[in-house]
Amino acid sequence: SSCRLGPRSRQQVLVLTAFFFGCLLCGFSAVAMASAKEVQDKAVAGVRAVAGAEADVRFSLSAALSACASGPEDGPKVWAIISGDDASSANSVLKALGAGQKRLAIVAVATKGPISQLQVLRAMEYGEVYVAAAELGGKEKQAITAASEYAAGTSVLLLATSEAARADSQWTAFTYDPRREVAGGSAFVADGAQVRKEIQSFLARESLLTLVAKRSLPCESADAGAGGLGEGLADASKTVTILYTSDTGHGEECAKAVARQCRNGGYANSAVKCSTLDAFDVGALSSEPLVVFCVATAGKGEFPGNGRGFWEKLNARASEFEGKLTDTKYCMFGLGDSHYWGKGTEDSRINFAKPARDLDEVLEKLGAQRLIPTGFGDDQDVDQYHTGFGEWKSQLYSRLGVDKATASGGEDDGPVKTDEVIKTETKQLRGTLKVALDDITTGQIPFHDTKL
Repeated sequence: SSCRLGPRSRQQVLVLTAFFFGCLLCGFSAVAMASAKEVQDKAVAGVRAVAGAEADVRFSLSAALSACASGPEDGPKVWAIISGDDASSANSVLKALGAGQKRLAIVAVATKGPISQLQVLRAMEYGEVYVAAAELGGKEKQAITAASEYAAGTSVLLLATSEAARADSQWTAFTYDPRREVAGGSAFVADGAQVRKEIQSFLARESLLTLVAKRSLPCESADAGAGGLGEGLADASKTVTILYTSDTGHGEECAKAVARQCRNGGYANSAVKCSTLDAFDVGALSSEPLVVFCVATAGKGEFPGNGRGFWEKLNARASEFEGKLTDTKYCMFGLGDSHYWGKGTEDSRINFAKPARDLDEVLEKLGAQRLIPTGFGDDQDVDQYHTGFGEWKSQLYSRLGVDKATASGGEDDGPVKTDEVIKTETKQLRGTLKVALDDITTGQIPFHDTKL
């Protein structure tokens, strides 16, 4: 600064300075890229150590999905190694889950904290999906092994470096394996005492739905209904697949109620499958002897988010199923609101339980056999959708021979109270809408928050 430089000299100094800093930045970028590449290579090495040197490893979801589609349905997993640092990857993972590819295994690698565990949280909502979060250099081998062996659906792994996990005070390592739930255990097992708040909220919601089902369903031993079960199975089979689609959880509640009744009425746990429509492989529909559908309504007569993929694929592949569903029996329960678009209006008439009616029509056209008449649950009934569900499930349980099992765990909660009764008894207008809106973990509004 004490030197006097001419214009030309000053210009040369500025050029050299810019060049120096440019090289420095490029060096930093190269180090970061090398670091990310090293972590990715570790993840690939971990997969190959478990699945074998010939494991099919891709580096994009689209490439992995294409490989799944072109290969045999019962082939080994196709692994997609993607970045877990990119927030937008969560949406890509959900779209991939919607494809329902059982051979797909997604490995998201996180290299920096705090870590977004949103994608693995959302993955757990898809039912028949194996999900795990583990630390690289820790227990990732066990998680990769379980993911490789899981054949009932997609596997999703979130692998974090030690540095990234330490930088996230809420990092939660866990496994979510639906096979444990079938065996009577908990699908979710945390690898430690700490569980992320968002995951706790998800687990609390799952427990609530299970509790609701238990309060209205039987828990008696299989012996009580063994006689009727044989008769019912003559019309159906020894296995039942229960598929639901729901934004509010009501369709899921009904589906889990049916699943529990079947298990308590004599079906083996492994013979009762329950999942979202989108988690089910459409191509396997013709191999299912009995499918129970619980279909809610979203928007203007549309399928809820976790059922749209199934509906689109079924329509796109309808020609493949013509004449192939004659051995498949099904029954349908639709949920809706007959006054949603105004009492007595044409829109309300057309859109009431429209997804269920549309799916029923398509299945009938494809030759599937309806086990019992289609049932409907209307939110305008005194007991809301419970009224129609009660009548419909009685027919279903009787036909399957599981109606002898009786409920346990306390008395019935009775009919659903009307809005006016709720307001009077609580001496206030019900609703904690702001709290529900601030809670982004569930992606929905609880039913009681609609009673403002």
